[in-house]
Amino acid sequence: MILAIEIGNTNIVLGCLDDDKIYFVERISTNLGCTDFEYAVKVKSLFDIYNIDIKQIEGTVISSVVPRLVETIKEAVSKLIDKPIKVVGPGLKTGLNIRMDSPSNVGTDLIVNAVGALQKYEPP
Repeated sequence: MILAIEIGNTNIVLGCLDDDKIYFVERISTNLGCTDFEYAVKVKSLFDIYNIDIKQIEGTVISSVVPRLVETIKEAVSKLIDKPIKVVGPGLKTGLNIRMDSPSNVGTDLIVNAVGALQKYEPP
């Protein structure tokens, strides 16, 4: 089971899924003032609400358009889950060949959407 987190300007979308099932997709408010502990409590609450044992999580992937929150969310997840955390960004192999003058300017949300689309549909 994977914990997927997309940090947006207004909401943080969290999803828990495996190859066969999406267990939940929920939103919490993006708040630059929240501490890693506060975010950990919110994430733990989601697992409790959906009766999912956190020990089943094999890893976490984070995509963010709010760079200031990445470390805070990583620390929050680390308090709960002792498994790898990958952050979508330069250096992470996605299988995409981004042909732009400055590939680092492409939002990670767009990269994640493209990777997901390629898993589901054959490209032209």
